[in-house]
Amino acid sequence: MFARLVTATMKPGKFDLATRKFEEKVIPELRKQHGFRDEVSFFDKERNESLAISFWDTEADVRKYEKDMYPEMIKTLSDTFEGTPKVKHFEVANATFYKIHAS
Repeated sequence: MFARLVTATMKPGKFDLATRKFEEKVIPELRKQHGFRDEVSFFDKERNESLAISFWDTEADVRKYEKDMYPEMIKTLSDTFEGTPKVKHFEVANATFYKIHAS
């Protein structure tokens, strides 16, 4: 399993808009993507920080999403964050929810 970590700085006062757009637009699109497993998002109003972790079956699934859909998701959320979000990829080593353990 692979994880995709996205961090961004939110514009002040955009917390409610960002969470609404995530619920109404981003999450439904993620659910349609091949290999998508789960999304966990964190928003901190006081520090204007956001962090999102998505879980995918394979690295190829992550790359396909990034090529085909991620640019649209950036457009959808562009009025809620400052600058360009930072993206990192990880192979999941351990997870209690998915019962994954490093070999």
